[in-house]
Amino acid sequence: MLIYPFKYLDDSVQVSINPDSQGEAIMDQFSAADHQRYTELKSEPKKQEFLWSRAALHCAGADLKYIEYQGKKPVTANGHISLSHCKGGVAAAFSEELEVGIDIETKRENLVRIAQKFATEEELTRFDCEPHTALQFIWGIKESLFKLYGYGSVDFKEHLEITAFEWDPESRQGWGIAWVGQTCQERPEPIQCLVQTALVGEHYLCMATHRIPTVPFESERTVLREWVPSDAPWLYDLNMNPQVVRYTGDAGFTSTQSALNLIKSYPNYQRDGYGRWMVIDKSTGKPIGWCGLKNNPWGIDLGFRFFEAVWGQGIATECAVATVEKAKALGLSDLVGRALSENVGSWKVLEKVGMQRYESLPIEDFAQDYNIAEKDLNSWKGLMLHMYKLALS
Repeated sequence: MLIYPFKYLDDSVQVSINPDSQGEAIMDQFSAADHQRYTELKSEPKKQEFLWSRAALHCAGADLKYIEYQGKKPVTANGHISLSHCKGGVAAAFSEELEVGIDIETKRENLVRIAQKFATEEELTRFDCEPHTALQFIWGIKESLFKLYGYGSVDFKEHLEITAFEWDPESRQGWGIAWVGQTCQERPEPIQCLVQTALVGEHYLCMATHRIPTVPFESERTVLREWVPSDAPWLYDLNMNPQVVRYTGDAGFTSTQSALNLIKSYPNYQRDGYGRWMVIDKSTGKPIGWCGLKNNPWGIDLGFRFFEAVWGQGIATECAVATVEKAKALGLSDLVGRALSENVGSWKVLEKVGMQRYESLPIEDFAQDYNIAEKDLNSWKGLMLHMYKLALS
C-alpha cells in the first residue's frame, strides 16, 4: 500500500493506493447504503473490487459508515471522497476541506489515436516529459477534474483546461493548475483546481483538488478578494506603469492576454489557501491594486502594489493591516517583508504594521544568491535591501 505520493496538500488530503486489506472484514464498517449496494452486486470480481475500494477509502481516512449515494456516486457527509479503478489498481482520496477527484490508469495505447479529442496543442507544450506520458497525464488530470466537477455534460477538450504544469523526472511527480469551464445550476462559475500527478510503478496517478475561494474581506475603504479572469486589464495597466514596478524586478505584461494567462495559471489560492488579493475601492467598485501573501522559500511574504493615483492616502497601510489580520485568522505563524532602501514608502508600510527590520544587505550581495535581472541590478546599484519579519503568535 502507498500513502500520498504527491508534492502538495499532504496535510489536507489523504490518498491510499492498493491497500493490502481486501477482505470481508471491512464490511463491518459499511454504511447501510453500502451494505445494500454490495448485496446488489452479482459477480464475484465486482464484489472484490467493491471491497478493495472501500478498504482504500478506509486507509485514506474516510469513515465508511457515513457513505451515502448521489445517484451512483458515493459521497460522505463529513468530507469529500473520490475513487478510481484500473487493471491491478485502486486509488482513493479523502479530504475534510477540499473537493477532490482522483484517477488511476495503466498505459493506454489508444491515447495517441484519440488525443485530438481531449488535449490541445497548448496543453501538450506544458508537459516536459515523454509524449505518451504527457498524454496519460493529460487524460488522467481531465478524468480527475470531471469527477471533481460531478455534474456531467463535460467536453474534455472544450471545458477542461490545463493552464500550467511542472514535471520532476527524478521524483516522477508533477503539479499544475487547471480550470473546469463548464457551468451548471449547482456550479454557476468556472472553478480553478490544483492538479497533481505521479508515476507509481506502472500506474499513472492523477488528482485534482478545489479549495472554495477565500471570502472577500474588508478594510475601512476597500474590499480584498481573489483575482478573477476579468481582472486582467487592471493587472496589465498596473504593471505597465514604470513607477509602479520600479523596485519590483517585474517586467510589464506584453498584452492583456499575458495578464490573463498569469491569473489563470496562478497557483497560490489552490495550493496554499492564500495569495495576492485584488483591492477594490468601496466608493467606486473598481480595482486600485493588490495586497496579500506569497509563500516563498524564505518565508510567507507580505507584499502590495497600487496604482499611482492612490499613493500617499494610507491605502497600502490599511490593506497591509487587513492582510496581517487575515494571516492570523489563517493560523500562519509569521510573515516576512522586503523593500529596497530607496523605496521608502514600502518599507515604512512594513514598519507601520509591526514588522521589525532584522537585516540590510547591499543589493549586490543579495544578488549573489538570487536571480536578479542585470538591468534591475544596474538601476538599483548602491541600494540596500531591507529585510523584515513579524511574529503572529
